[in-house]
Amino acid sequence: MIKVSNISDKRWFMGKGEKIKSIREMDSISIGGTLLAILEILFENGTRDLYTFIENEIFMGKILEEAFAGGATESIFPTEKGFFDFKAACILPTKHLRTVKPFALEQSNSAFVSPGKIFFKLFRRLQAGTHPEVEIMEHLNKADFQATPRFFARCSYKADSGEVYTIGILEEHLTQVSDAWSVFNSSMDTELADELGAATARMHRALKNLDGSESHAEEVPFEKLRGLLKKAIETSDDSGTDADKRPKDLFQKVLDRLPELEKICIHQKARAESPESNSAADIFTPQRIHGDFHLGQVLVEQSNSDDTTKTTPGIKIIDFEGEPTRPLEFRRKLRSPAVDIAGMLRSFRYAAANAHSDSSAAEQAFIAGYSRISGISPNQILQAAEPYILAKAVYEACYELEFRPTWFWIPAQALL
Repeated sequence: MIKVSNISDKRWFMGKGEKIKSIREMDSISIGGTLLAILEILFENGTRDLYTFIENEIFMGKILEEAFAGGATESIFPTEKGFFDFKAACILPTKHLRTVKPFALEQSNSAFVSPGKIFFKLFRRLQAGTHPEVEIMEHLNKADFQATPRFFARCSYKADSGEVYTIGILEEHLTQVSDAWSVFNSSMDTELADELGAATARMHRALKNLDGSESHAEEVPFEKLRGLLKKAIETSDDSGTDADKRPKDLFQKVLDRLPELEKICIHQKARAESPESNSAADIFTPQRIHGDFHLGQVLVEQSNSDDTTKTTPGIKIIDFEGEPTRPLEFRRKLRSPAVDIAGMLRSFRYAAANAHSDSSAAEQAFIAGYSRISGISPNQILQAAEPYILAKAVYEACYELEFRPTWFWIPAQALL
C-alpha cells in the first residue's frame, strides 16, 4: 500500500478548500524501484478526483528506463484493475532516461528533466479521454511546426472498465532558453512581441486541420466568480495596506461591478458577430487552438553571439493541455483562434502590472506580427478578440481567488 501524506499542501492538488473524506489506492504497479499509483480522493461534498502518485519521485528516471528498455516502442504493465501503457512516438534517446530527475518547479503538474535531453511532464489530476496535449503535439510534429519541442512518447493508464487516462508525456528538453514571462517582465520587447504574434499565427495555421469536439458558445464564468467573491468577502480579514489591493474592499467592488460586466460581454459579442464588423467572427472560424495561451507557455531562445543570421530570438510554444481546471472535452473543443490572442494580450497586461510597466506597444506589435502572417487586419483581430479578453479576465479572477489570492488584484484591475 502506497504512503500518502500532506497531499492537500501540494501545488498540483486541485481540491483546495474542499474537505477530504478519504484517500484510497485505486490501482498501482511496482516499477523502477518504486510504486506508481492511481489515487482516488473522495471529498465530503460527495465528489471525487483521481491523481497520479509516485511513492519516490527520485526514481522517475528508472521508471522510464524500465518502460522503454531495449528501445521498446511500447510496453504494457498489467495491474489488478487495468494496465499502464508506455508508447513512443519516435526513436527515444533511451540512454538519457535514467538521468531524468525531479525539477524543482511545481505547478498543476510535475516536471522531471534530463538537462538538454528529455523533459517528462507527469499529469497529476486525471480525466478520462483523449488528452489534448498528446494529440496536439503529435499533430504539430507531423506538420513540421518548428516552434514547439519534439514529442517523444506518452504514458497512460487504462482501467478494466474501459476509461483511459493520460498520466504523462516525454518531449525534448530545451536549453539556452528563457520563459517569456520573465523576459517581458524585464522589458516589453516589441520585436520579440512581433515574432511571438507571427509564431502564434503559424501555430493556428498548423492546427487548422486537427479534429476536436463540437464547438459551442463560450460561457463566461460570471456565476462562479460571483460565488467565489461572496465567499472571499465572508472570510476576508481585510488586512491590506494598499487601499486598491485591500482584500475585502476589492472583492466587494468587483462583485458590485459584475452586472455591468455581464451587459458589456453581451454587447461585445453582438458587435463582433454583426454584419458591420466586416465578418470578424467569420474570419476566425472555430478550430483547435492552444487553449491556455500566455507568456508562461512560451520559451525564448537566448541569442547566440556567433550566429549573425538571426535578428530576433526564436520562439518555442509549450504546454498544450489547455486550462487545467476545465474538463477534457472543453479543452479539445473547436474554438476561435481569437481566444488564444486574447489570452496573450491579457498576459502582456499581467506582466506589465507585475513589473509596473506599460504593455501597449508590445500588444500592438503582437497583433502586427499575427496580422503579417495571417493576412487579417489588426482592427479585425482586435475586434474578434475583444469579447474573449473580458472572458479571460473573469476566468483569471476565478483562478486567482481559488489558487493565488494575492494575485487577484491584477485581473481585478481589468474588471473595474
